[in-house]
Amino acid sequence: MMMMKVLKSLSLLALVTSCAGFSTAPVSTRLTHSMNIAAEKIPLATSKTSFSTPTNRASTTTVYASNLDTEEETEGGFLSGVSINPPYLAAYVIFLGFAFFKSMTEEAGASNDILQQFLADPLNPGCNELFVTIFNLLGLYFVPIACLLMPGAKNQKYPATPFLLGSMFGGYGLIGPYAFTRTPDAAVKTKADLGWVTANILENKIFNWFIAVAFTSAYITSGGVNALISDASGTIDGYGQLFSDTAIASASSVDFLILTLSAASWIPEDLARRNYKGDVAPALIAASTALLPGVGVALYCALRPSLDEE
Repeated sequence: MMMMKVLKSLSLLALVTSCAGFSTAPVSTRLTHSMNIAAEKIPLATSKTSFSTPTNRASTTTVYASNLDTEEETEGGFLSGVSINPPYLAAYVIFLGFAFFKSMTEEAGASNDILQQFLADPLNPGCNELFVTIFNLLGLYFVPIACLLMPGAKNQKYPATPFLLGSMFGGYGLIGPYAFTRTPDAAVKTKADLGWVTANILENKIFNWFIAVAFTSAYITSGGVNALISDASGTIDGYGQLFSDTAIASASSVDFLILTLSAASWIPEDLARRNYKGDVAPALIAASTALLPGVGVALYCALRPSLDEE
């Protein structure tokens, strides 16, 4: 009998709440009214005291509804509380605008032909060796960038991992939104502050040196170094022609440049998290990594000071 009363009361609550959805009254008012009716049907009791007066029940449900409203206000929307970093936003807009312009002005199918060559043989696609080197390095760049950003990613508005993994295929086109919405975090960190992957893989020196070797190897296996040694002028001229004629070459090159400069810009922040007190200025260390794109930032990750365990 008691169970039937409870089910009847719950049904009444659902019906009243549903009907209230068509009312023009505020949400908190409708919710309070619905819960008051349910409270009159179901006695609210504890192990020691039974609160049976309508006044107490009304007060309880009003406070509950008020708390719900407060939670909705404090949660905020997807874009609430986002701060914009203008340099990274400008780089993002320039990159997308440039890539769109080149794709609209190149000869039909020019980029697709090169892409098909890469799909057939990524290491030796049969086009300019300098561009092949840049294109292959783009697929590796997300790793040292992850080593720079993940130690400060814990309290960011958006999770870093999806953007970092996406940048393996889309470069700055996918890491850009995270870059221009993240808040710099230069507070000193320990490994205990980090997630397992960051603390045990991205902060691992063996892994860091492996990535540095992979970047160095890409310069050699892609043919860029040999081409520059054997015919520097012809290689550079051929790269310039490819840059001018195809969107894939020009957009990839600009992408590579932006990633290199962005990675360098995050190094002073990374050094601050490590409580760096060395004689060489952090800005100078950052600038030096841009002298050999890709390899420079990978070497930095291998040589940077380690975080304390706790």
